[in-house]
Amino acid sequence: MVTLWDVIEHLSDPAAELERARRLLRPGGWLVAHTMDIGSPLARLMGPRWPWLMDMHLYYFDRRTLPAMMAAHGFEVVWQGAQGRYLRLGYLASRVAGLHAGLGRAARAAVEGLGLHAAAIPINTGDLMTCIGRRAH
Repeated sequence: MVTLWDVIEHLSDPAAELERARRLLRPGGWLVAHTMDIGSPLARLMGPRWPWLMDMHLYYFDRRTLPAMMAAHGFEVVWQGAQGRYLRLGYLASRVAGLHAGLGRAARAAVEGLGLHAAAIPINTGDLMTCIGRRAH
């Protein structure tokens, strides 16, 4: 198994890395790639305010382009979908502050006041995706 969890968007040549992963795996071996979905409804709604638009991200994929690239490099995509994560409430409050200062101050005050800064909750905004592929013969 090869995993590219929050990696592929940082690579200068993602296609070459998929080819390298294919060479490393035996037939039937698994490749799991997780990245942001720039075509998601949230990304389109937020436009330039989407928090994943960062200089460190060299490439962006959507639900068509990542599976197509994997297929072009010898992988059969067996599953793809939006994947959430657990986030701490303190982190979420800081993200709210980046979108709206007043609301962010209120969120931080509430989280701190209730002592919930480190509490983690499941979040799935639909803009993170995972593709699981199996190396063909």
